[in-house]
Amino acid sequence: MSPLYHGLRKWLVPPVLLLLFLLFDILVCWPVDTRLQEMISPTLTFCLSILLGVTSVSVIISSLLQLVRNKTTINALHANKVHVLITTGCYHFSRNPVYLGFIGIQLSCALLLHCIAGFLMTPLLIFLLTRLHIECEEASMQRIFGPAWSAYQKKTRRWV
Repeated sequence: MSPLYHGLRKWLVPPVLLLLFLLFDILVCWPVDTRLQEMISPTLTFCLSILLGVTSVSVIISSLLQLVRNKTTINALHANKVHVLITTGCYHFSRNPVYLGFIGIQLSCALLLHCIAGFLMTPLLIFLLTRLHIECEEASMQRIFGPAWSAYQKKTRRWV
């Protein structure tokens, strides 16, 4: 891997990537219309964005708590420090529930702001998360867990 790739991976950690995409959503849709009327009388779009956001944050918290309870790393840059393969809870449905939650937050923000550009940029966020972090993490999991990882990988999808 090139020094540029390592530099990008180090500085564009998943929470930073998410923050950059959320800032993009806000800047593209500036000025942010608070839609006071929608907050008083919520529309379907507003309700869906809040529901998606709350669900996404819940998935992230639940997934991170599983990592902490199993005393394994939550740092994407140190996937080689993982010592437990978690396949239950949110990890039963997705190999990357935290990143899935990040995508949900991005979509929720785009929906809340009525930001079409935010929706159009979501595939780029998925691509960057996959190339900069997921592929490296999965290679580490394969080295550490071998056949157990292969079996888990076959039965559980990367995203959903």
